[in-house]
Amino acid sequence: MTEIIKSRTIRPSTRQKVGSERYKIDTRNITAEDNLVVKITHESLVFNRVYEFSGIDLEGKKSIHFEVVGQGKKIDIKWSGALPRD
Repeated sequence: MTEIIKSRTIRPSTRQKVGSERYKIDTRNITAEDNLVVKITHESLVFNRVYEFSGIDLEGKKSIHFEVVGQGKKIDIKWSGALPRD
């Protein structure tokens, strides 16, 4: 079993359109035996979250995505393609 770590930084300053807050995680090389760990930070706010996914839920998928929901200091992450483990 391999743990694969991916890091993403929420960067509103580089987004072309306001409201374009979707971020992609490439999952093409993840097998059923792997675990994916996604670490998300923010460029200007104190925001550190870690999400774990089972490879069985990702195998055969090209990617998963998360969308940044919320305003100001209240940020939530909405996943599509797969859901993280509790």
